[in-house]
Amino acid sequence: MKIITLGNTGIQTAELGFGAMYLPRVSFKKAEHIIKRALELGITYFDTAAAYQDSEEKLGSALASAPVSVVIASRSMAYKMGVDAFRQEFEQSLRRLRRERIDFYGFHAVNQPPDLANVLAGPLDFLREQQEQGKVRHIAITGHNPVTLREALQRGAFAMAMFPFNVIEQEPLHGLFDTAREKGVATSIMKPLAGGVLEHKALALRFFFSFCAGVITPGMASVEEVEKNVHIFEERRQLTASEQQQLEEEAAALGKEFCRRCSYCMPCEQGIMIPFVHMIHMKCWGKPMDDEVAYTLQLGKRMLPALEQCTACGKCVEKCPYNIPTPQRVRELVGLLKSASDSPHFP
Repeated sequence: MKIITLGNTGIQTAELGFGAMYLPRVSFKKAEHIIKRALELGITYFDTAAAYQDSEEKLGSALASAPVSVVIASRSMAYKMGVDAFRQEFEQSLRRLRRERIDFYGFHAVNQPPDLANVLAGPLDFLREQQEQGKVRHIAITGHNPVTLREALQRGAFAMAMFPFNVIEQEPLHGLFDTAREKGVATSIMKPLAGGVLEHKALALRFFFSFCAGVITPGMASVEEVEKNVHIFEERRQLTASEQQQLEEEAAALGKEFCRRCSYCMPCEQGIMIPFVHMIHMKCWGKPMDDEVAYTLQLGKRMLPALEQCTACGKCVEKCPYNIPTPQRVRELVGLLKSASDSPHFP
């Protein structure tokens, strides 16, 4: 695989990184098998976060005896609750990852100006102190808003920025990448598959071979995914014109207002599984009733009592980095589920 240098840090790593967001779906034993296979195939960059349930623990266990060339990045959202909360989560990350020093540690989901203000109010100084003590090599920042991230990078305080970039979300091309290069900031790409909604996954990953985007970190939770992704990055074939068109047509059909399954909206006070709502809505809303749509609605039927409890409080919209209109989609799904019972396709 291609080896890249992460900004001005001097750290080198394979272009394909390992996103550990989905490790909570598998057991410790399976996670260890997946991670060690990734190492065998040349992956050296591993990305996680304190919010990803037991992801840090699984990485820490599997990488305890890994070579020093392995690079680990993690982050915390606790800065939104003040310095003390952020300190506690940072110390927890060190314990979980079994590390005396974390290569990149930073701030998770810095999406709006108030989030950046919270970072600058004290947590950033705390991380600088940890850097001086040798517990952090470099300070990172992540977010979904290119405007906020660009403003953050202009301050010169961050060595790495992580953000979404894919065939659908190409806004970083309009300034954020330029600012990162000007400041010598490493870039790490989250959601290269747009949260997993892109069907042509190989094409979606090959999309990156036309850019110098940094380290690409798709979430992986099986050996098969690791092996397929490594194969794509080893071949490194750029998209043909027809493949590019195929990918762009899929992106156009999805639009911008779709759920990336980050679960920042959770938990819902009414017990609604919001990402599941969006999955069913995407597969069924506006589609002609057939056996596949009916089957998907049947899966969602058990959610109806909870969906009917939605108060449209709007908290999910506030927490969503993309401001997806969840209450509206809940209402639409309730109506769809009730009307579907009259269809001959619906059992």
